[in-house]
Amino acid sequence: MASKLPLCVSLFLTFAFSVVGWSVEINALVKSNQQSSYVKSAAPNGTIVEITYNDMYSLGFVISAACAVLTVVSLVSAYSQIFSIGSKLRLLRLQAYLMLFGALWLLAAVIACDVLFATGSSKVTATFDGIAVPQSIIQQMEQDIGVPPEYRKKWFVRLCAILPWFAVLFATLSGLLLHSAARNTIGYTDTEKTESEKIDDVQQA
Repeated sequence: MASKLPLCVSLFLTFAFSVVGWSVEINALVKSNQQSSYVKSAAPNGTIVEITYNDMYSLGFVISAACAVLTVVSLVSAYSQIFSIGSKLRLLRLQAYLMLFGALWLLAAVIACDVLFATGSSKVTATFDGIAVPQSIIQQMEQDIGVPPEYRKKWFVRLCAILPWFAVLFATLSGLLLHSAARNTIGYTDTEKTESEKIDDVQQA
């Protein structure tokens, strides 16, 4: 059991930060909708305001999906390790490959999210009595109500750009530890086979 401890700890941390990862994405979705409602309510009567977060929404769904996969894989792997039902070579290999695939998937999504976080912003358009409101007026209104369009100034988007990195880190570590456990299983099997052959040789002699 002592040899399983680092792997179990890593799997637990992968599970925890994966849950945190998709939780902050859901929180960002809720907060952005609340912020959109607030901006629309603050606009003068007769003004139609449209706020677009499509680029961040798309990445949020991808990150949530990757974190959900890592949540399931880490939970199943931890369960199989604790109750010693995942020591077979094929199961360990499958768990390692799924974990590393999830980590790579999440890594690509988080990098894209960080780039968008640093350079992107929500797109706001408004019309009043069918006439488009100039962007200068929209920007002034955003400043007056304290809702900046830049993603880097939104705390809930900042969480999405930072916290999933911990899931990437521990998922990668868990995948490598699972792969190492699979290699140790191969070595154990080869050793047992060698000892068996030695016994056969002695009996034949």
